[in-house]
Amino acid sequence: MARPLFAFLLLLVLAGPALAAPCDNPDRVTRVSGRDECLIIRTFEQKGETGVSLLYLMLHGNHSDGSPATSMFNVAPSLIEKSPQGTVAVALLRPGYNDDDGNYSTGERNRADNWRADIIDDIADAIARLKDFYKPKRLVLIGHSGGSAVSGVILGRHPGLADAALLIGCVCDLRQWRAGRTGGLWTSESPSDYVERIPPKTLISILVGASDNVTLPSLSEGYAAQLSKHGLSADFNIAQGRDHTNILRSGHLIDMALKLGAPK
Repeated sequence: MARPLFAFLLLLVLAGPALAAPCDNPDRVTRVSGRDECLIIRTFEQKGETGVSLLYLMLHGNHSDGSPATSMFNVAPSLIEKSPQGTVAVALLRPGYNDDDGNYSTGERNRADNWRADIIDDIADAIARLKDFYKPKRLVLIGHSGGSAVSGVILGRHPGLADAALLIGCVCDLRQWRAGRTGGLWTSESPSDYVERIPPKTLISILVGASDNVTLPSLSEGYAAQLSKHGLSADFNIAQGRDHTNILRSGHLIDMALKLGAPK
């Protein structure tokens, strides 16, 4: 009997560090642990009597100007106001980003080449923990700009984690987007490389402003065509009068998110 007990204790010791959570207090309302980082979140809820049926997970863009990464904090209230009971919207600060209260998600404070595989896997791990916590019937990713790139990669790199995704101002083909830009080569992942690994039942909507000169509409259109070529449902929309930033104030965004969140 001693040998099996010793083996069991040894297993616990070996497994301990891998199971340790990076956050000291991951309440999953204001912060959540990823694989290696502690991520700041802001949670909005439309309470229901039967628990959570729908979870929106919202990922901001790169905020290259150094501003607090609160863009999704401003979108979430409008979304949750129109959502059915039992909906939770979580706006997550990607590794290294801060909110307007000075709270930082841990991780490298890099606002450029930051859709690398290790960073995306950390975000996906945090999403998985939130999914396990809320146990929603449906999980929808909403990503803007750099957050759209992260979301698009997650769909294929972590298949089945999300049921649907809304990609806004999408950086869905990294090589095409970086062509002609300064700053050298990037090591980030490209959603276009993961299309073949996305589960067939995954619903994807793409929204871009007609006046977006940061992530041109042609990038989103090309990705939508790539999805359709592989038999995936792709709803592509161009919002007139919107650019890369004010697209987040578009009613199209809320309508498309609600459509993706509706029971199927």
